[in-house]
Amino acid sequence: MPYKKLKKLSTSSTKGEETPYTMEDFEKGLMLAGLLRPNSIQELNEREQVEKYESENVANAKPIYFKRVVLAAEIVAKLHTEPSLGKVKFQKLVFLCEHVAGMELTERYTKQAAGPFDNKFMHSVGKEFKKNNWFSIEQTFTDNYTRYKFLPMENMEGYKHYYDNYFKDVDDKIQYIIELFRKQKTDQTELAATVFACTLELSAQQSSINKDTLLELFYDWSEGKKRFTPTDVLASYDWLQKVGIIAKA
Repeated sequence: MPYKKLKKLSTSSTKGEETPYTMEDFEKGLMLAGLLRPNSIQELNEREQVEKYESENVANAKPIYFKRVVLAAEIVAKLHTEPSLGKVKFQKLVFLCEHVAGMELTERYTKQAAGPFDNKFMHSVGKEFKKNNWFSIEQTFTDNYTRYKFLPMENMEGYKHYYDNYFKDVDDKIQYIIELFRKQKTDQTELAATVFACTLELSAQQSSINKDTLLELFYDWSEGKKRFTPTDVLASYDWLQKVGIIAKA
């Protein structure tokens, strides 16, 4: 499954009975977290393994994270003068561009009302933009609506050499997505990104992609998707095929 589903943690035994954690389990958890001193060589080795695993994860995540920030900066650099580039459209274009760039990050996205969404990344990318003096994000509140605007900063071009290094081989595909959606409204972009995400999920399930399966999955996404009619959904699917984002059946 390409989208994460949160599940409750279970402490059930094989007989279906609830198995309470013991004080020994609790103390071992504190030890592995570095809050208690290991009492044996075995515990010391276990904690070292946990620390090694965590440090490797952090080290491996940083290059991917920065690469995503750089790609996001390219999208903003090309579209920040477009009135339609707000938070939602930006998020969906990051999702689509990551896919055409072959970054294989679909599993990091969850199903949100406005389409596929990577909560952690989207809440941190603005800080990275500002830290590097690339862009700031201005928020204005009007009639209970928050509008986001991306503003260039003094080092706006600073991301460019990273972008050229990371994405020179797929730049044509990224630019194609950017230009394809340049004048698209937010709703149209959200719809297209969600339809595309549905086709990815159906493919991952090895399910056939047809009118019925697509509409069922689309409307199961969230209540907010009901504002789009079946005609809207199928028209977006046909358009995505026409422009080459989805392979023709």
